[in-house]
Amino acid sequence: MSDRQEKFWTAGRVIATLIVAAMVATIGYTLLTHNDEGKAVTDTVLPGTAPATPTASSANGSEANKSTPPAATKKAPPDFEVPKISGGSFKLSDYRGKVVVLDFWATWCPPCRKGIPQLVRIDKDLRDKGVEVVGLHIDDQGRSSPEAIRNFIKQFGINYTVGMASNEMFVAYLGNEESSIPQTLVFDRSGKVIAHLIGYSDDDAAKLDTAINRALASS
Repeated sequence: MSDRQEKFWTAGRVIATLIVAAMVATIGYTLLTHNDEGKAVTDTVLPGTAPATPTASSANGSEANKSTPPAATKKAPPDFEVPKISGGSFKLSDYRGKVVVLDFWATWCPPCRKGIPQLVRIDKDLRDKGVEVVGLHIDDQGRSSPEAIRNFIKQFGINYTVGMASNEMFVAYLGNEESSIPQTLVFDRSGKVIAHLIGYSDDDAAKLDTAINRALASS
């Protein structure tokens, strides 16, 4: 290497190059996992979703339908029996026909804490319009005791259903046990997921409201 090249690659330039590379990688990851409309990065459907009625063109095996399978061919996750923090249990199929906001979270997660007031407001304002908010506290291997979760619910005024998601349920909906939280899925009344938000920011808050309004408008 020449003296000129050695002078160019100073410690400061090397560090700056590494920082820029890291920023590019972060931006690339964000573009892959998010988009401006909060569209889904998962193609799951809600348990209990009724199969779509085949159209005449699909029955005849048209080229368009060969390349784009109907949503009904997507397999729904198992209809888990979810324990409630308040006692008893429920299944997500209980909410068929509603707009469902499914939020995976934990008490110790700062972005989760930031997003909960919006979920509380959504439940308060839109429950009567057919929107069901369901919070699923992840299995954190005892990091959050049931008592701590109940105290958290009281502290934040959580008015929607809160259940405990097993690792199996987490993976069934999100695809990876190591996935970050919060993650929020919005299902329309047909049981199709129309938005999948990862993390929580002001942009995510707007996307969540937009997705819910879109689901209600298409009902």
